[in-house]
Amino acid sequence: MDNELSDMKNMWQKAKDDNQGPPTDINEIKALSKKKVRSTVNMHVKNIAILLITLIGISAFFKFVAPLKETISHIGIMLMIGGLILRILIELFSIYLSTKIDMGSTATGTTRSSLMFHRFRKRIHGSVTFIILIAYTIGFYMLTPEFSQYFNLSMIILIDASYILGAIIVGFFIRKGIRNEMNYLNELVTLEKEINLEGES
Repeated sequence: MDNELSDMKNMWQKAKDDNQGPPTDINEIKALSKKKVRSTVNMHVKNIAILLITLIGISAFFKFVAPLKETISHIGIMLMIGGLILRILIELFSIYLSTKIDMGSTATGTTRSSLMFHRFRKRIHGSVTFIILIAYTIGFYMLTPEFSQYFNLSMIILIDASYILGAIIVGFFIRKGIRNEMNYLNELVTLEKEINLEGES
């Protein structure tokens, strides 16, 4: 992904240095932009695959391995599964928005589409992701009362502590992925703005 963006930036800079203006082959830059969008879509597909595997695993666990009976446990399970389903739907909508980024008409249209997608992803990586993670965590700990009927205190502490450790590890990779995506989106929007200003001047 970074290599493709570097290619676009280098191509644009070289064209400016050589010609003191926008590149003569703007279609090549648009082709690289479309390739970039495909890379973004592939990233969302991978996210969906991971979320689906997690969703199936959790659902199978609570149905076949540990069919919990208490109402509070059912609410907790719904929070966990609901958070995963919501995030899958968000990734599907992100794919839809990715495909709607207009790379084939005016530079202004391209920038407008990219900015809309950029702002959407920033919201998702901000409050929306935080709310989903909080709901998932609350849901997990709502299982503790019923788990305590089947496990001793040491095992309950181990289960709850392992979730915290797992959340820290997963959170690190989520944060890293978010930072990489936001850096890419910021650079892409900046490049497209520069292309627009040069191409329409």
